[in-house]
Order: sequence, then structure tokens, then C-alpha cells
Amino acid sequence: MNKGILDNINRNSGMKVPDGYFEALHDRVMKNLPEKEIIIERPAPISFWTMAKPWVYMAAMFAGIALMFKVFVWTSGDLSNQQQMATSAEEIESEVFEDFMFYNNVSDFAIYEFIADGN
Repeated sequence: MNKGILDNINRNSGMKVPDGYFEALHDRVMKNLPEKEIIIERPAPISFWTMAKPWVYMAAMFAGIALMFKVFVWTSGDLSNQQQMATSAEEIESEVFEDFMFYNNVSDFAIYEFIADGN
């Protein structure tokens, strides 16, 4: 359809390529490019610290996270648990002592011994 329009107005497309242009294009381009020197360099040796550095940093990161949990999470929970344990330990000790006193016929020496042992 496009050719018919150009023929109607007696006009060519304006895009003509000389014969053999694309066949010789690669050779002409390669002639105009400068030659590149190929230099092979040996890579620098890698030290032990360079290889171990990521692992050391990762271990330090996990240690820091564990310390943050220890400081911010476990200590706040530990204080309330310690207080609860102290009150429950006092209750248990008083109950054990009362049981010991009421259900056993003991002497004063046995009571002092019981208190001194902390049981």
C-alpha cells in the first residue's frame, strides 16, 4: 500500500543503499577502530582478614542483638519475676514452717536448726 502512494506522487522513498554496503561494513568498521592491547594482570592475593571480615562483622551483629535482648527484654521481665518469686518463696517458707510446727512435735533446737538451714 505504501509503494502505491509513492508511485502515485512519482517519488522514491529516499532510502537507497549501495550494492554490497552491508557485506563490507564489518571490515570497514574494524579497520577504523584502534587496536586494543590485551593486558593480563594477576589479581592481588586475598588476605585472611579480607575473607574473615564479613563473618566477624556478622558475629558481632548477632552478639549485639543478643545483648540488646538481654538488656531490654529479659531484665524488665526478670525484675517482676524476682519479686513474684520472692513473695511466693516467703509464702512457701511460712507454709512449710507452719506445717513443720503444727504437724511435728519438735524441740526448740530443731526449730533453730530449721531456720539456720534456710529450709
